[in-house]
Amino acid sequence: MKLLSEKYQTSERNIYYDAETRNTWQPVLTQLFDLDKARLVVMNRYDFLYRQASLHFQTASETQKPVYLSKMVDITDRLVSLLGLETWKEKQDSEKRAVEVEKELAKNEALFEAITKNGGLFNGR
Repeated sequence: MKLLSEKYQTSERNIYYDAETRNTWQPVLTQLFDLDKARLVVMNRYDFLYRQASLHFQTASETQKPVYLSKMVDITDRLVSLLGLETWKEKQDSEKRAVEVEKELAKNEALFEAITKNGGLFNGR
């Protein structure tokens, strides 16, 4: 106990007290750090909200349907973000950026080869 109290700069009595009351505070801390469980709770909530919006969409008037459809799209976007998945639009943008980078690299490579063939930048001096 002396080593623990020195390591954590607290009294031995606090170490004993923490050990005695561990069954009350440890489950709370464990739940706080269980990210998979927290993610599942959030996903279940989004699933419930999506089902509610879908039900209201099916029974809504034509003027109200866009509101519920918008909610369904928003919930889907949030789930995709929560799960770390790419949306179709993000994937397209990523592919476009990759093609642009490849073109730029090819252009720079050709320029570099032309410079080295001609003896460098300062060949005329």
